[in-house]
Amino acid sequence: MDLGLKGKVALVTGASRGIGKAIALTLGEEGCNLAICARGKEALDEAAEEMRAKGVDVLTVQSDASKLEDNKNFVSQALEKFGRIDILVNNAGAGRLSDPMELPEEEFRQNMDLMLFGPIQCSREVIPHMKKQGWGRIINISSVFGKQPGGLLDYDAIKAALIMFTKDLSNYLAKDKILVNAVCPGPIRGQLWEGPGALGDQLGQVLGMSGPEAVKWFAEQNIPLGHHGDPEDIANMVTFLASDKAKNITGQAINVDGGMVKTMV
Repeated sequence: MDLGLKGKVALVTGASRGIGKAIALTLGEEGCNLAICARGKEALDEAAEEMRAKGVDVLTVQSDASKLEDNKNFVSQALEKFGRIDILVNNAGAGRLSDPMELPEEEFRQNMDLMLFGPIQCSREVIPHMKKQGWGRIINISSVFGKQPGGLLDYDAIKAALIMFTKDLSNYLAKDKILVNAVCPGPIRGQLWEGPGALGDQLGQVLGMSGPEAVKWFAEQNIPLGHHGDPEDIANMVTFLASDKAKNITGQAINVDGGMVKTMV
């Protein structure tokens, strides 16, 4: 399906791996020019080369999405290179299992800067340019754990706040033809769940099993489809929301979760 995104300029934070990388690749395949950022230069450059191999024009900016000046610099470099900004995907994030009584307040604040204030700052930077052209898309990567508890005190609370930010901002920008939505992934294969020290290992320590066994157990117990999703599942939803095929969708927090969330909203 041609989604009409050829020539659009898309900014994706946290795009060196996992969900962010999949989002950037999928937008690129639809014809978008890309500006991508992440903290790790080596992984960012490797991701960019993979995108360029598909014929995509890519700007890379080593950047920490928890820092205001880095966010301003990311947007300004994208604007300088491409001359416009059409799509912003606020994806950068992190999380770990934590005891609510033991989670350091400083860690909570750092993650708030990364996953709430980072999206707020990037959105504020791109909005004036989207207003001028009378078209824009802001897509925030939240989580199903912004709708129901997931055992990560800071992550859950921050992702819930990001959903409300999405809804308020969508109302504010509707008259400017700027659509704002959130995508709420369920458990997704990748660095958050798999590998040394990831959630699979953390959960396995609690359950007395290996990380891969814990990942499989979690899916069987909690996800009706019985398996974790793939980064591409999120990327496909984001790319649809970025297109004019979704021109009547704004202010929504859309689950991509294998049926995990049972609430009616």
